Amino acid sequence: MASLSRANGVPSDQPQGAYYTVDIAQSGLLAGTGDNFGGGVSPKTQGDFGTKATSLVLSQRSNRAQIRYKKMLELLQTRTNVRIINLVTTGDANGSTQITDLNFGLVFENDDYVPNIGTDIASSAYTTKVLWIKDKIGEAMNGTFTENCSVYDPTVSGGAVQGTRNEAITAGPAHGTPSTIVSAITVAEVAGFRSNVDAETPAGIDHATAE
Repeated sequence: MASLSRANGVPSDQPQGAYYTVDIAQSGLLAGTGDNFGGGVSPKTQGDFGTKATSLVLSQRSNRAQIRYKKMLELLQTRTNVRIINLVTTGDANGSTQITDLNFGLVFENDDYVPNIGTDIASSAYTTKVLWIKDKIGEAMNGTFTENCSVYDPTVSGGAVQGTRNEAITAGPAHGTPSTIVSAITVAEVAGFRSNVDAETPAGIDHATAE
């Protein structure tokens, strides 16, 4: 009889996936422009706004949000591929305003590879996959990263806006207290979602045995 390998996550159609929802409440995060800490975490660039940032420091703050978002995706994909869906930002009405809330869904290609044990950025031990996801997001928001970015500069020189230029931007922790960052992140599994449950497996396939 034919079989699928659940242990190694390589069934003939696709491995066992899982869907999680994420909410990052950012109104309590740092929002300054004279340091490396403001901006929160957001995928939006200045090109996404009809009204761009009115100063260079405001534009640089939005770049810090993008860096954290990029690092978040990198950390979430350390064990298995993941896809972002249903992404919604709140509070960022234009390029000068900082995001206040970020919501999205995470679809993991192989949920078996998502760890369920570790210690978060606030030094609290955890034993669930939901908290591992929360911790990876926290690491992106609590770390310090420097990236070369395309920065929109609204400064007028010679009668013209300077426009986009390349610049090294450093994004530090989004808040000085790790536990505040942890509290801002909410992750929940959508329990009814399974991309490869028994009902979706072709007839004649056994999950545990191979002959």
